[in-house]
Amino acid sequence: MKQVDRRNFLKLAGVGTAVAAAALLPGTGLLSWVTGDVLKFRAVIGLPKKPLPAYASLVIEGNVDLDTRTGLITRSLIAGAPGATSNIAFPGTTRSIQVTDVRRSHDTVEIIGLADSTETLAKGESREVTISINRSLGTATAAFFGHEVMLAVD
Repeated sequence: MKQVDRRNFLKLAGVGTAVAAAALLPGTGLLSWVTGDVLKFRAVIGLPKKPLPAYASLVIEGNVDLDTRTGLITRSLIAGAPGATSNIAFPGTTRSIQVTDVRRSHDTVEIIGLADSTETLAKGESREVTISINRSLGTATAAFFGHEVMLAVD
């Protein structure tokens, strides 16, 4: 068995740390301009909020044409904490949102839309959806079952 001296150990530890950090970093290009004024984004928050451990992720993602003020957004509650999500959505929590208007102000994009159907909405849940994305802070704000949440835009 080969002995590992201090220098080699630190090299291995550094490589392991770099790999772990790369795995934890959000994906690139998920808040980006696809072509012209088409904004593609993905925003995530772990639920429940701290200090409790997150066992689910609220994910809002979509493409929005800022010129024509149209687009499609999907909001889902997915099993697994951010960075370790599965492909399993909690029943009754996925919404398709048709963009109806977009307002821009400096680094903020406010997206207004309508959820796909009233049958899937929870009691008291509005069909009208507003999502505000602050590009300089890398955050998005949206309502989720009557509560305002701030998501990280990766």
